[in-house]
Amino acid sequence: MKRLVLTDYLSESATELQQQADGWEEAVRRAGGLLERQGYILPAYTQAMVDMVKELGPYIVIMPGVALAHARPEGNVKRNSIALVTFRQGVPFGNESNDPVYVVFAIAATSDQEHLELFRTLAKFIAEEENVERLKTARTYEEIGL
Repeated sequence: MKRLVLTDYLSESATELQQQADGWEEAVRRAGGLLERQGYILPAYTQAMVDMVKELGPYIVIMPGVALAHARPEGNVKRNSIALVTFRQGVPFGNESNDPVYVVFAIAATSDQEHLELFRTLAKFIAEEENVERLKTARTYEEIGL
């Protein structure tokens, strides 16, 4: 089986660095919007990511400063993909132990199995503290070091 790498799913055109957002919802919508513009997801998927946080709380903030926005595919995902948005000021998501969030990934997968593969691939990258620090300070796609 081919070893998956982040660059299989995350491209420069689905990346925005050093942005600003007035709150968690804007941050999630911004990440989802990148995938919408690429034609990888339908707007309903972005809405579903927002609805998940409204319904379940800030569980998507999985470690200090990092959120993984996602939802069930339900026919709204056309291509497995990941978007990345970083925020220079940090955005409060309401997660006491892990706020503020500087890095938001939007993860879109066409099936549950693919969803797990995307999470696994991303988890390997963010498990390395230096990668997360690089994400927070990167000003260009190349500086991310994928």
